[in-house]
Amino acid sequence: MDVVSDPKTFNPALATETTSTQILGYLFRGLTRQSPVSGKIKPDLARDWKVSEDGRKVVFHLQSGLVWSDGVPFDARDVVFTFREIYYNPSVATAVRSELMVDGKPFIVERKGRDTVIVKTARPFAPLLETMGVEILPRHILEPVVKKGQFNQAWSVREDLSHIVGTGPFVLKKYLPGQLVVLSANPHYRPPVGLQPSPGCPMPCLSRLILRIVPNDTSTLIRFMTGKTDLYGVSPQQMAVLKPVRKKGAFRLLVRGPSLSESFVTFNQNPRAPLPAWKIRWFRNRLFRKGVALSIDRTALINIVLNGMGEPIAGPVPRAVKAFFNEQLHPFAYDPEKARSCFVQAGFHYIRGRLFDGEGHRVLVILLTNTESPERIQMAQIIQANLKDVGIKIRIVPLQFNMLATMVMTSFQWEMLLFGLTGVIDPHGDASVWKSSGFLHLWNPREPKPDQPWEAEVDRLFDLGDTTLDPVMRKKIYDQWQVIAHHEVPLIDLVTPDQITAVRDTLGGIRPTPLGGVVPHISQVFQKAVLAPS
Repeated sequence: MDVVSDPKTFNPALATETTSTQILGYLFRGLTRQSPVSGKIKPDLARDWKVSEDGRKVVFHLQSGLVWSDGVPFDARDVVFTFREIYYNPSVATAVRSELMVDGKPFIVERKGRDTVIVKTARPFAPLLETMGVEILPRHILEPVVKKGQFNQAWSVREDLSHIVGTGPFVLKKYLPGQLVVLSANPHYRPPVGLQPSPGCPMPCLSRLILRIVPNDTSTLIRFMTGKTDLYGVSPQQMAVLKPVRKKGAFRLLVRGPSLSESFVTFNQNPRAPLPAWKIRWFRNRLFRKGVALSIDRTALINIVLNGMGEPIAGPVPRAVKAFFNEQLHPFAYDPEKARSCFVQAGFHYIRGRLFDGEGHRVLVILLTNTESPERIQMAQIIQANLKDVGIKIRIVPLQFNMLATMVMTSFQWEMLLFGLTGVIDPHGDASVWKSSGFLHLWNPREPKPDQPWEAEVDRLFDLGDTTLDPVMRKKIYDQWQVIAHHEVPLIDLVTPDQITAVRDTLGGIRPTPLGGVVPHISQVFQKAVLAPS
């Protein structure tokens, strides 16, 4: 497989970008996992659990015989340590803390002996079993690091790989920056209860995974077509190239419906950002954002960039997540005339077709996106042309992914961003993006308190959704959030592509899943040639 950029960290508690989280998903596990086939919560490090009648306590029994990849036994002390000393440690810069709270209060995580973990919450917490999928980390390795106050520097990409210890199917074997990451099978791996092995091989079936760091889609396409990779996420544009050579290339194309991912543009509303004050005022103006939303031709994005294989989106919950999708919302229609009206209502005016604010500043915005995605660069060019038609000048600046992430999340030196997020099955997983205190609250990260009334209402709805167990009522609560998101447009949702994956014919253990992906579990994937009889 290929990945588009170097990992930024090998520390699961600190990872936020896709390459790091993808790699770490092969190395670490939680107490539970979510089936990509059914969406149901399944055992992982836990073998089973029991929920109390009031929904405020869950008793987890750990799978017996588990050991870390260095051979040290795994037990309940690792779980308690991970929650108390890492996820709930205020000095640890973890993005998931906000997802592990009820009414702003952490879970109480205790143990009974070495094989039982007890989790208590202040109120009933609907997504509790799902959140127990967060990675559990080794106490025997990281406790001394935490005590020294050095956890935020632990397991960097410069770490001795032998120090990085997990319970997943693979371990880190080699990392060459800018070249590759090699994972080898974890000899101590014990699969989850109920996960069936592929015929003829122990799990994990693959002895190693090689992830080449290839920073652009053209190179990854060429590498797949020349047989150098086995699995490839295909963009709709590439279908015309791949479809005619399927038989000769000995691969199949698995096309599913709309994906869980969304592309969007967003503006920097952060008062702390090193930007001119008048630009911050533009971006914080709802009518300005709505005008931009109405200026973008989503049909052109789908037909030109996605080769007709996608659909426009209206809000943060994709249509593929049927349990929470709000069918009453509709994507913004392309309407330049209405967009101009929004800008005028927002206090802007036109001079010879160019848009100016009330202080006489020409509306010129720098749009960032990542160089690794030709599709995003092409989308940026269409958006640039669309906004030129309504008097806004856009300057496109493509950046390498890790540099882009630093500018957006650390230095706040950005104005407009074209980016994407992968959707989640339960809206609780969006808390880090949509709650005002969230680490990934891109337009104004980590607010000490809600900056605007609508953000306070979103915070309230997320807290209410977390503590409401009735699925019908939860749906109504998250419907309200989607209405607010659509009205306030902090993220201007654009389109979602169809899910397409190219799979080499020699690869087994592959099955398209309704909730995204073609790999139900990485430990079941095998090379057919290896298993063929001699």
